[in-house]
Amino acid sequence: MAEITENEYTEIEYEKWGQVVIKAQLIIACIVCAIEVINNIILYVTRSQGYGPDTIVQKLIRYLLITSVINFGMVVLSKIVERRVEDEITKRYCLMLFTTLMCTDVAYSHYQFSVTFAIFTIPLVISILYEDKGLTIFTLVISMFGNLISVAARANDLEYNRDIGPEAAIAFSLPISIYLFSRLITTTLENRRLKAQEAVSRAEKANANAEKMALSFKMLETLAGTIDAKDKYTNGHSMRVATYATMLAENMGWSKESIATLRYESLLHDIGKIGVPDEILNKPSKLSDVEFDLIKSHTVVGADILKNMVAVPNATEVAKYHHERFDGRGYPSGISEYEIPENARIVCIADAFDAMNSDRIYRKALSREVIREELVKGRGSQFDPNMLDVFLKLFDDNKLGVKTDTYFALENDSNKQDIMNDIESVIGRLASLKDSESAITEFDKFYKYMRNIGLRYERSIEVMSIDLESKSKDISYKALDEAASKLEVAIRKNIRAVDVYYRYSPTRHMMILLDAGAANIDVIQQRVQYDFELNPEMENFIIKFSLNESIEPPKGLYNK
Repeated sequence: MAEITENEYTEIEYEKWGQVVIKAQLIIACIVCAIEVINNIILYVTRSQGYGPDTIVQKLIRYLLITSVINFGMVVLSKIVERRVEDEITKRYCLMLFTTLMCTDVAYSHYQFSVTFAIFTIPLVISILYEDKGLTIFTLVISMFGNLISVAARANDLEYNRDIGPEAAIAFSLPISIYLFSRLITTTLENRRLKAQEAVSRAEKANANAEKMALSFKMLETLAGTIDAKDKYTNGHSMRVATYATMLAENMGWSKESIATLRYESLLHDIGKIGVPDEILNKPSKLSDVEFDLIKSHTVVGADILKNMVAVPNATEVAKYHHERFDGRGYPSGISEYEIPENARIVCIADAFDAMNSDRIYRKALSREVIREELVKGRGSQFDPNMLDVFLKLFDDNKLGVKTDTYFALENDSNKQDIMNDIESVIGRLASLKDSESAITEFDKFYKYMRNIGLRYERSIEVMSIDLESKSKDISYKALDEAASKLEVAIRKNIRAVDVYYRYSPTRHMMILLDAGAANIDVIQQRVQYDFELNPEMENFIIKFSLNESIEPPKGLYNK
């Protein structure tokens, strides 16, 4: 979808206004010409007002021909200026000058003096379109000058024996009133435009920050993955610890901002392992005291690496203290209870749970019963008892998900590029369709194509649709597009390089997941929903997930 810029919301479309002014001039010229033709025909036929044929011919030449030539001449000049003058300010001033000259010509030539004070309201009202205070003042000045010429002509006409004083007063006061009214409108429109600019600027900054956060998260994921890859049995460990920690914090009532920060801190908790030799991390036999001390040093090394990290300032204390124990027998500092930072106490539980729930080089993952027994055994000794109670409830309710080692291990799959090329080819064919009916038919076949690709490579391919819905019927396109961008950031943050994201429309997004597995799909779904709902301004939107054949084809194309 094309990006919407600030100018599309706030800039005045001067070229269109210039065309409007010329059309208004043409309407004035045609109406005046038609009125004069009809008026002279009636006078000639009826001989009303005592006019003879000679007098009528004089009026025809005086009012009809001269006025029409001048009026249509102004229209022609305006067209020339509109096409050839490049400077926008010069162009608009010329157009308003020609319009006012037309009005002066009509007011000067016409017998009815009421036209004098009525005709000059036209250029003043048109000038409001430009929202230019200087242009409106210019139009007022030349309108008053044209008014003066018309009043003087009428006052010196010996055949015009009416008292023009009251009408002259109206002729001058009406343009001034219109001018004051235009200033009010211009000021109001200017204020609204400034507010619109501020709103768009805030939205652009928010989108930029969201994109930066998504990029930062991806970088942290990559860094955490690099650390985890040092131990082939703990691949995906940092990501899982981050997931468990944020779920625990959420159920403890933490704010969304604090939970988002904790997620970054959790990802980096083992960064100090980058300084531990691989042969020690992957040693299948029992570690010596020296080797174990070297592994324990990863907490201090990690804190030293992160001490200058401004983006995630508390990552230092998580890296340093996540192996401290509630009873004070942990490392590296031996602090106890509430001396241990709260975020480190949370990561301590998440880290221990994942260690028991994952295969290690020296053992297989423990059973659920053993894991629960070990967690309870550590209550008040290794773990904060209050935090552990909340975590145990998540564990008992089966809300912690499953191991995700396989899911994240596919990043370096050898034939992933061939699979992705085939998937993107099918998406490209769907995206290129212009006709809604054809697209719906093709969309219905989409899942069959995905299954065929999976069969060809003997891999599992899952298609998940995420539909964005508003809780309110009166939602603007701008708000919908902003929500769609937030959802895109949340999705891209939580899929791997081997997965494919496709935005079919602002309200429909798709993830094509390779060998994700049903249990991991639930985890991905929870992460996407969680990251989307982290944005407080998205509270008026909900997202719904559908998988494979349960996805209904859309009713039409939205983003073409």
